[in-house]
Amino acid sequence: MTKIIIVCEGQTEEAFVNNILRQHFTHQDIFVQPRLIATSQRAKGGALSRQRVLRFLRNTLLERRNTYVTTFFDLYALRSDFPGRSEAAIHSDPIERATAIEVKFQETVLEEAKCLPGRFLPHIQPYEFESLLFSDIGRFSEAESAWQPFISQLEAARQSAATPEHINDGFETHPSARLQSLLRPRYNKVRHGVVVSGRIGLDRIRAECTHFDKWIARMEALPPL
Repeated sequence: MTKIIIVCEGQTEEAFVNNILRQHFTHQDIFVQPRLIATSQRAKGGALSRQRVLRFLRNTLLERRNTYVTTFFDLYALRSDFPGRSEAAIHSDPIERATAIEVKFQETVLEEAKCLPGRFLPHIQPYEFESLLFSDIGRFSEAESAWQPFISQLEAARQSAATPEHINDGFETHPSARLQSLLRPRYNKVRHGVVVSGRIGLDRIRAECTHFDKWIARMEALPPL
């Protein structure tokens, strides 16, 4: 069995791994385990400072040598001191920017952990987890019937971008901000994120979101350590 630890940005990504990705990978004899980075004695997730992230990843990679480690972090609001963040600023396309960050991020983590290069597979999601939910707008009303009147506005946001992973116009219009400001009852990231993505299905999300798809494909191809 292949074992992969997925270090998640927050509870939304953690729930997605537990409820959507775990079922998918189990059928391929791959075990995935989400983890959150502690930010205080009582809190986990978010606040992805460079020092905190690198320390957690180094310790996780050194914990066991028979596991892979990957990340599920958002490109949106990634801190300026994050590995590769400044170098990637030359790219206007979010997928190119995320890819450039991943290259430098991997180099930095491997230097910290001194582990086999293939054990760490960084993933930065353009622009954030909620972009995946724009893969099939019609599924929102299946999750909450009261959201039906807002479907046309969500569809307009989707059509304004080349792909769901390109949806981001700023502080008030990145994917999760759009959902939270528009939808009533209010969009709950953890609860609704899992419900909507489950309705859409992983196959449709992968077809619409190429960067996310490549990450899943890389994990599917990993041999047991």
